[in-house]
Amino acid sequence: MHADESGRFRLSKRQRQLIPILMLGSFFEGFDFMIINLSLPFISRDLGVNIQATGLALSVVAVGALMAFFVIRLSDRLGRKPIFLGSVAMYASLSIATAFTPNIQLFVLFQFLARVFLVSVWGTGFIIVAEEFQVEIRGRALSLFQSASAIGAIFPAVLMPILAHTSLGWRGLYLIGGLPLLFIFFVGKYFHETERFTNAKAATEVKPSFFAVFQPPYRRYLITLGAIWFFIYLCYTSAMTFFSYRVVTDLNWTESRVGTTTAIAYLLGLSGYWVAGKLLDSLGRKRTAVIFFLGATVGTIATFQSTNYTAVLIFYIIGTFFVGVLTVIGASFTNELFPTAIRANATAWVNNIFGRLAQILAPTLVGFLALPLGGISNSVSLMALGPLAAIILVLLILPETRHQELQDLVVQTEPPASAKL
Repeated sequence: MHADESGRFRLSKRQRQLIPILMLGSFFEGFDFMIINLSLPFISRDLGVNIQATGLALSVVAVGALMAFFVIRLSDRLGRKPIFLGSVAMYASLSIATAFTPNIQLFVLFQFLARVFLVSVWGTGFIIVAEEFQVEIRGRALSLFQSASAIGAIFPAVLMPILAHTSLGWRGLYLIGGLPLLFIFFVGKYFHETERFTNAKAATEVKPSFFAVFQPPYRRYLITLGAIWFFIYLCYTSAMTFFSYRVVTDLNWTESRVGTTTAIAYLLGLSGYWVAGKLLDSLGRKRTAVIFFLGATVGTIATFQSTNYTAVLIFYIIGTFFVGVLTVIGASFTNELFPTAIRANATAWVNNIFGRLAQILAPTLVGFLALPLGGISNSVSLMALGPLAAIILVLLILPETRHQELQDLVVQTEPPASAKL
């Protein structure tokens, strides 16, 4: 990708072949995540489970994100391409299986396995984008990749009111989730391994150890980013998961109103990715993180504390604008602070082990804290404070990586002074 005289960026042939498949993976990550969030009250009703059992089931499914650790880190050895394409195929197959599940046990099993490969697609996709786009526009490229997830999240909201009038209901959404199988079959051959991975692999015969990410100078960033991802997911998961449940059970919204409102919020919230991409490349990673982390906390709390429809809609749009970008900012720091040889390993540790623990715990915490705190609204609002803690870590520990070129090989020395605060 390069800039022309008008300042617009043009894709190279290689990037034009990569982008559609990368965007597909991100699209269905958002599509699948929104199905379970949007259909949660109806899945619970049809499968006969209460709020405590529902929260526990969501936490078990979320463990799949942690298990993606073992898949994502394989891309440091096998390559980005086979892990990405293989994970897309596996996720799509399990989505189809979910559509035919007769009980909560099989639903949890299929969605647990689907989450393993869905998150592997997401994590590997961010690595590929970081390695294929140059430093001047990397922030915008990462935001573009994640924006496909937000677009994917709109479609279940649009389709649910339609499918609600059929015998399929929420199961129809999972059938649609199997469509990537066809896409991969026809266009997978155009997907290339990243040049950066190929060159780094050829440059050294000695593979970094499993615990190379825990050695200086990476250990400090590994621990810090693990905590930042944890705090991000406390807010992100709670806000995304329980919006539909809260408005249906507490405010008596219908399926149609939930779907329409969610579609509006996600459609308008898409502008957050464009704004974040521009700010990441102009203001820098740290300043952008402060703006969006703070906005995510305020927007989420306001959404869950409002009862009037207009107020809920406005704050939901604002919250979606900020919350959706949290993962883009986390991925920016993660991919830019670790070299190619251990980038997937680092992503697997900070996101899938440390960070996703919050994604596993958040639904259960929200469910069990709802009673002592006076309802879902208050327990979600408590989880929404997570990004405030992340701001402190970003400001005190992480370097600014806006102009930092990606490293390829593992080093055993401290990073250059220009990369520090």
